[in-house]
Amino acid sequence: IVPAKAQGTWQLPQGELALKQEFQMLSGTLKSGSNTTPITNGRLLGDQITFSAGGAEYTGRVSGNAIEGAVKSGASSGKWKATRAGK
Repeated sequence: IVPAKAQGTWQLPQGELALKQEFQMLSGTLKSGSNTTPITNGRLLGDQITFSAGGAEYTGRVSGNAIEGAVKSGASSGKWKATRAGK
């Protein structure tokens, strides 16, 4: 399974996600306002992305210049969406 291309800067409604990709492994930061949080456990399996940041678990699907998925933090959960910066 070839991992999707997720490297780069992604815009979120509440901030910015900067990803570095090495094969299926992801690293980077999630920036919200003046807070910058490193992401951990970043993985890609095909087009499926998972990572943790600031105590929240993010899952989603990379589709071209967009990522859509779910975020879970403790007992609360919701949806998240990002678009590739400059696209």
